[in-house]
Parts: sequence; C-alpha cells; structure tokens
Amino acid sequence: MKTLVLLSLVLAVPALAAPAPVRIAGGKKAEDKLRRFVEQDLALKARLNEAARREEVYLAEARESDLRDAVSDRHDGDNLLTGLEKSVGDKRKDILSALPGMKPAAVPACRDIVACPNPELALDVADAAQLSDSVRRLVRPWMVLQEARGSEVELTPVDGPGDAAVSLKLKDLDAQPLIINVSPRLLGGFKVWLERPLFLAALYGRERDAVLRASR
Repeated sequence: MKTLVLLSLVLAVPALAAPAPVRIAGGKKAEDKLRRFVEQDLALKARLNEAARREEVYLAEARESDLRDAVSDRHDGDNLLTGLEKSVGDKRKDILSALPGMKPAAVPACRDIVACPNPELALDVADAAQLSDSVRRLVRPWMVLQEARGSEVELTPVDGPGDAAVSLKLKDLDAQPLIINVSPRLLGGFKVWLERPLFLAALYGRERDAVLRASR
C-alpha cells in the first residue's frame, strides 16, 4: 500500500511542477501582460539566462580555437574576434551589430492586423539584454492575429535541454503550438527564431486574409 502511495506522489510531481500557461486575449492590457510574462516569468528568465551562459562559453572556447583565423573582417586594425575578446558593454554591442544580419530590423511595431502584413519569424540579437524584447516581437504578430480573430494566445515556458524557450499556442486554430527558440552564436550574439517558418508564414497570411475579408 505504501509503495502505491509513494508511486502516485512521484507521478504527480511533474504535473504539479509544470508551469501554468499565460493566456492573452488582446485589448489595451495585452501588451502589458505580454511584457510581464517575458520579463517576470521565472522559468522563462531561467531559459534566457541559460542561453546567455552558453554564449559566454562559446566565446571562451572561440578564444582558444582556430576560429580566430577563420574571421577575416577587421575592426580598428584588429581581427574582429580579437576585438570582441577585448571589448565589453556598448563597444562589444557595436562590434556585434556590424556582423551580417545582426543589425536590428528597421520595422514598425506590429500593433494591429492591418499594419502587420507579415510576422517576424527570426531575429538576430547582439546582446542578451535584448532577448526579452526579441521574444515579444516574435509573439506580438500572433497575439494581434488572435485578437482580430476574437481568440487568444497561450504562452508557456519550455523546459528541458535545447534552444526551445517558449511554446505559443493559438487557441481555436488547428495548428501545433509555435516554438520560439533562443540560440547563442559561436562568435557572440543570438538567433531568436520560430520553427517551421514557411508553414507559419502561410498560416498567418491565410488567417489574416480571412480576418480582413470578414471585416469588409
């Protein structure tokens, strides 16, 4: 009998420990709710901090590897990697932003379905301090879409190994949850990206067109 009781308790622990999803249905407070989730959820903060630690490990390994010779770009007369090694703070951000694809996209914020024709599906981030904003940018188009559809999104931090950080479920829509990944790069910086980009671009376009047609 004691064995059965102990077994039931052990099996119940994962369910109790699983983070509760955060639902966002749109409206004036949606952006604040999204910000609170991304900046205050302890499980998500732990995932982002882990990605930042992995970036530091990659940079340390690069200093001891032949990657030094593989980077031919120059910065102030030095090898780019050497410049990264010697730089901190804003100077390091400036060097990383000079790398191909690392400059932030100059696009307006996605505030409503009319002004948001295409969702951002991947972002290059120069510094760990920008990870929270980048996650919000990837979530926002789907939050706006779901508000226009009269539905909501459901956000859950992803636990376990790998780059997956957030699961984004689209309520009342027959689609698998979207997975936002945070991948540290070997020479510094991060890629924040959604899996299945071609599928998601088509899904977003189809549902957005349906909403716009219904509003005419």
